[in-house]
Amino acid sequence: MPAILYKANASPPARAVMMLIDILGLKHIEQRNLNPVLREQDEPEIKKKNPMRTIPMLDEGDFWLADSHAIMIYLLEKYGKPEHSQLYPVDSRKRATINQRLFFDCGVLFERLRAVMAPTYIGRLTEMSKAMIRNIVDAYSTLEDYLSENLYMASDVVTIADLSLVSTMATLVGLVPIDEKRFPKLNQWYDNMNKTDYCKKINISGGKEHSDGLKAMMENTKYYQQRQTSKL
Repeated sequence: MPAILYKANASPPARAVMMLIDILGLKHIEQRNLNPVLREQDEPEIKKKNPMRTIPMLDEGDFWLADSHAIMIYLLEKYGKPEHSQLYPVDSRKRATINQRLFFDCGVLFERLRAVMAPTYIGRLTEMSKAMIRNIVDAYSTLEDYLSENLYMASDVVTIADLSLVSTMATLVGLVPIDEKRFPKLNQWYDNMNKTDYCKKINISGGKEHSDGLKAMMENTKYYQQRQTSKL
């Protein structure tokens, strides 16, 4: 059975894996779409393999793996060539720094995006609260600090930490733009990442699709609530 990556182009974690697949040239991996709005990841076949019911998921027939960070590490260790070593170096300290940034992505940055996504998807959010915006800006501040000594998030070269973080940022900047004066290093990093072929091909359009979709859903919820109020 050929390997299958279940993904959605708008999904930040999926885009991170898709960019790595593009960098590694893994054309044998079929990329199959799932629609999270329709909850296609809840189908019994998918749920059995991925109880978390998250996107993306890698299916190799006799082996299944969820969580974009775990998938990227697995793909690099399995298919990475010497020219890809900078993405996840064997040096323990360099790798530890990358891991820390990956944990920041899944534990902080993406969670602050998820705080917007969850109520939006169930039709409860009409606009982002001040607390939501403040928490996102606070995460931007941490990223700015990470860039105080390096050009990229964990090194002076791109690593998988950058792929994960830029995939989340591509959605966030459509909701809370980067303040160039307050976060000049973060803004420059984001611009540099967007100049890469894989971001141009996968991440920029996917991030816009995601943020535009979230804003449209908020507007629809607001319109619906206003109509319901006018009927009272």
